[in-house]
Amino acid sequence: MKQPSKVKVIYRNTIKPIINLVTLRRLRRLLKYCLVYKTQKEKIALLEKDFQDNTVLIFQHQFFDKEGSVCFNGGAERYIQDLADILISLNYKPILIQMAKDKLWQKDVGSLHVIGLSCDNDESYTQQIHLFSKFKFAIYSGAVFWHKKLLHPNILISHGITWDSPKENIDTKKILNIFTDVDHFVSVDTNTISWLRTTFALTMKSKKMHYIPNYVDTKLYKPIPKTNERIKIIFPRRASPERGYWLMSSAVPVIMEKYPNVDMDFVGFAHGNEITNDIKKLVSLFPGRINHYVVTPDKMVSVYQQADISLIPTQFAEGTSLSCLEAQACGNIVISTNIGGLPNLIIDGYNGLLINPDGQELMQSLDKVLASKELQDKLSKNAVSVAQVFDKTIWINRWEKIIQLITKED
Repeated sequence: MKQPSKVKVIYRNTIKPIINLVTLRRLRRLLKYCLVYKTQKEKIALLEKDFQDNTVLIFQHQFFDKEGSVCFNGGAERYIQDLADILISLNYKPILIQMAKDKLWQKDVGSLHVIGLSCDNDESYTQQIHLFSKFKFAIYSGAVFWHKKLLHPNILISHGITWDSPKENIDTKKILNIFTDVDHFVSVDTNTISWLRTTFALTMKSKKMHYIPNYVDTKLYKPIPKTNERIKIIFPRRASPERGYWLMSSAVPVIMEKYPNVDMDFVGFAHGNEITNDIKKLVSLFPGRINHYVVTPDKMVSVYQQADISLIPTQFAEGTSLSCLEAQACGNIVISTNIGGLPNLIIDGYNGLLINPDGQELMQSLDKVLASKELQDKLSKNAVSVAQVFDKTIWINRWEKIIQLITKED
């Protein structure tokens, strides 16, 4: 009897079982996907029974934590709440869809209804939001939707160059995927628009791009007379690397030693044990003069009004900072890095100081301001004046025009 060749033996005993195993795994994955897809589709259809014809869907990865128990109350969250108020004033029903952990949940924050979809990962979240069909138009909050297919008609909001990172060069093809399917692009800063126009000239030529800078309610955020002779510096944002914490950490001790009439407040969450411990060290070095605390957004007006200098030393991933505008409106002297859209808000030497993201420059700028009462008065006065250009009413009017435009196109 003729013996099979070595090639046939290897194929039968080794290669064929592998092929069969791979095929079986693929079939199992396909079956699992079909079952999950069917479940997701039924779940979305059930949700949409309560949707109205004037529903506007807002997609943001996180507004609450994934359990739905803690609302983040950051700049993006405050922005979306205010945008929801505009939508309601124009007779729309805004619903925000975010990622959840183990089960679907629903919450209300003011006039905004929030739904948490149970998702294992970003891909699952993307699959589910593609299943929605009952809405007037969709708003994507944050340029972090890395897939090409978006619901139409749509508006994509960029709160700054979210893909900005000092750790790696960007993959431009990946960034291009975000904008391929965008109908209207709204950016809070000109830096992002300029970067897109020069990097993807042909693609962005056909896109409707709108610059709508961030805003401040100047009726609420305004200066008050100060009687305290001590000077208070604040860091009015979360203590994290991208927000420039380590620039602060290197500059503050030198300034505190040189100017005994200066106090310093860190106002916001500390990210990570390393930063938390560093703040504790600074507090212990200057007891009673350095403080760290967190307040709710409605308490921030008082924080700015009691301060003299606000530091916005962002290192990366910045748009036009709400903190920067709120500080200026209250007459704070703002020292800011020339990152992202911050140069849209600060004219160096006129209504604040712009520096490179460098600890030594931050220290020198603080020294310059603290040494000159004349400079303090000039920067404070002009900060209040420039803040008027970014009043919330102007922001509302600009957004109303975009919404009316997309409705006419529908």
